[in-house]
Amino acid sequence: MVAVLAIMSFVAMQPSMVKSQTIETLEPRFGQTLALVHQAESAGATSTEIGALVALLNKALELNREAAKLSAPDQVQRQAELVAQIDQILMTVENRAADLTALASQRSYTNRVLTYMWGAIAAVLGTILYAFTMSFYQKYRIRRIFQMRVTRK
Repeated sequence: MVAVLAIMSFVAMQPSMVKSQTIETLEPRFGQTLALVHQAESAGATSTEIGALVALLNKALELNREAAKLSAPDQVQRQAELVAQIDQILMTVENRAADLTALASQRSYTNRVLTYMWGAIAAVLGTILYAFTMSFYQKYRIRRIFQMRVTRK
């Protein structure tokens, strides 16, 4: 969660004056991708699973920064290549985040069901153990009563 918030704040602090029109179109996509990563984390994804997505997002931010610095007319081809790489990375992160959201959600649901099952099993076993304990205690008391001796005073 902290990593996602750090990246979101980093994207928010990016300079708004970007030189290329194609780089500007990627800015909303970063936000959408971060939202998908946040959904995956909210669904119950582990920090190692989220860490791989955050590393890819960091790489995309670095490429975005590098592409924003290219402004000369002879560097347009390199800028287009970087934008294509960024787009590919973002698409990969979005796909992995969607898959991870589904997986984490299913894993959380399964864990919740298993927890309730174990609780029910523990309740049944506790009830059976209590019944046996009470049965043995009653038999013990009855035996003690029959072993008593009545004496005259």
